[in-house]
Amino acid sequence: MKSLFSYIFLICMMIFIVGCSDISDYDDYDVAAIVRGEEITVGDLRFLYPDDRILEYLDGTIKAKLAEQEVKELNLDVSQELKEIQDTKSVIGIYPSEDDDTEFANDTREFAHAQSAKFGMEPEEYYEKHYEKTQETSVYVIAYIEEMLGDPKDIGEEYFEKANELLDKLVEENEDEVQILIK
Repeated sequence: MKSLFSYIFLICMMIFIVGCSDISDYDDYDVAAIVRGEEITVGDLRFLYPDDRILEYLDGTIKAKLAEQEVKELNLDVSQELKEIQDTKSVIGIYPSEDDDTEFANDTREFAHAQSAKFGMEPEEYYEKHYEKTQETSVYVIAYIEEMLGDPKDIGEEYFEKANELLDKLVEENEDEVQILIK
């Protein structure tokens, strides 16, 4: 009986260990998820997030990709907002200067330094591209939410809750067209 228990325990541990994937096992070109036929690669995720946070942010990335696809299907014009991203990045000087010793600035530089090393870029260059990508994603998500819910001022405090429900519903409606390939 004791050996049977040991055997079952060993099998359970093997399943647990095999089930706990390490993102470093994947190459940048490996497909992490497919959303309505559009691939999100491990490299796409690595560019946005530290390796140890990728799986944590995958669901949000899928929601954002679905929102972007919806905006494009609805032919919503976000060109002005996308242009503003390009215009403001050169004006605001995105990367914090070394003189800025705030916690936010230090965390930003640390993040950019670690991430840029993965891509053979300078931290300033990496952070500018990271800023562009995250802001573009935000433009699409906000455009979708506002198209579906209206102006946030009209809804009030419940807006963020309703926005999250809307994105969750979008994922639910498209669950047959979303494949997650990493765990």
